[in-house]
Amino acid sequence: MEADADRKPPPEALRNLLLYGYLIYTFVGTKPFAATSAAERVEGNPLDRFVVLGLFAASIYALWRERVVAWRLCRDNALLFAIIGFCQLSVLWSAYPGLSLRRATLFTMLTVIAAAVAVSETSLKRFHTALFATLCGVIVVNLAGVALVPSLAVSDIGAKGLYTQKNMAGMVAMIAVIVGVIWTVGQSRGKDILLGLGGVALAGVFLVLTRSKTSIGLAATTLGVGVLFVAVQHLGQKAALVVLIALALALCVLFGLYVASDFDAEAVLALFVKDTTFTGRSELWAFAYKSIMSHPWLGHGYGAFWDVGDDNDPLARLEPGTWLGDVDKGVINQAHNGFLELGLHIGAPMVVVAVICVLRAMGAAATKAIEPSPRGGERQAYAMIALILFVHVLHNFTEATLFMRGNPFCNLVVLLIMLARSDAAPARSSSKIPGCA
Repeated sequence: MEADADRKPPPEALRNLLLYGYLIYTFVGTKPFAATSAAERVEGNPLDRFVVLGLFAASIYALWRERVVAWRLCRDNALLFAIIGFCQLSVLWSAYPGLSLRRATLFTMLTVIAAAVAVSETSLKRFHTALFATLCGVIVVNLAGVALVPSLAVSDIGAKGLYTQKNMAGMVAMIAVIVGVIWTVGQSRGKDILLGLGGVALAGVFLVLTRSKTSIGLAATTLGVGVLFVAVQHLGQKAALVVLIALALALCVLFGLYVASDFDAEAVLALFVKDTTFTGRSELWAFAYKSIMSHPWLGHGYGAFWDVGDDNDPLARLEPGTWLGDVDKGVINQAHNGFLELGLHIGAPMVVVAVICVLRAMGAAATKAIEPSPRGGERQAYAMIALILFVHVLHNFTEATLFMRGNPFCNLVVLLIMLARSDAAPARSSSKIPGCA
């Protein structure tokens, strides 16, 4: 990475404020251990606005100081910013333009803050350490909540920690496990390895306590894919060829099962999962798909489908008699599928663009992770980015986090996309993140 002689990087204090402020806001938020009602989600959180506006103001200053680098980052991530712009543009056709304006603006501000973090970052290796350290702290807080205030941190179906429900807690624990394992693999000192293993163990304990089957399964799957990175790094083209052959054989087996079942996809799915409705999600998915087809090209407007008030709740139009029609209004505020969810907001074509955006970033990071000599010795950081983006795509088959403003997974992924796609921020050995070796 090449540095510019006339660069004026933001002061170290500002860089740390942006980095840790964004990460803490992402994984802790402004109302930990507090449930939010449907009415509160419609009105918004004043403290949330205050924190975001403060970080946004600091980000504008940082981006101005790094304006040449910021321009390169915008150029390298044009697809990402096009999606953000389209979300903002959806105010013009939104069913609830006021809500769309507010929610798209929040998404835009968070993206600008992430951009400031990306252009101010000095080393992906140090960023990886900072991310893991922050996640370890968050996990400790969650475990303390489970032990000390179980009435707030534990639900009937699993530990939820400081979050509103256990699926989000499982998601954060899953991210911490993946980030921590890859960080630990990259360490050479025994002390650092022990610290890494300790952090991973704590995250693993919390993941199990959440009883989030999806997150547990995805964590195991993603770490299995991570083994392939190691194999390709050490065995080169031979390992890559074996992986490709194995994938081709798996696809052939799946197609054979599909044909043998008389083209019954549900029968094939039943071979691998007990509940082919995915805990009733199939009915919700059918409803979401039907709603997308009523506005297929542009969607209903960003943030203008769910959480629009009890009287306007989209499920209020359903006839009673099914669990979806009988559920209390405001309880369901997502399609539990990120691709369908984003389609509801900004239309089916932009879902394709969004998936391409994530896959491009994943490919860029994966390529750098298996390079013979990645710049700055940051192979593990690139591998972490690639695997987090990989699990993000899988996660959105059962949860909705794809470009959904304010969601921890979305906030992290937007930042990682910029770091994966941009070579703008050079490593400066003189700049250090506190606590990072």
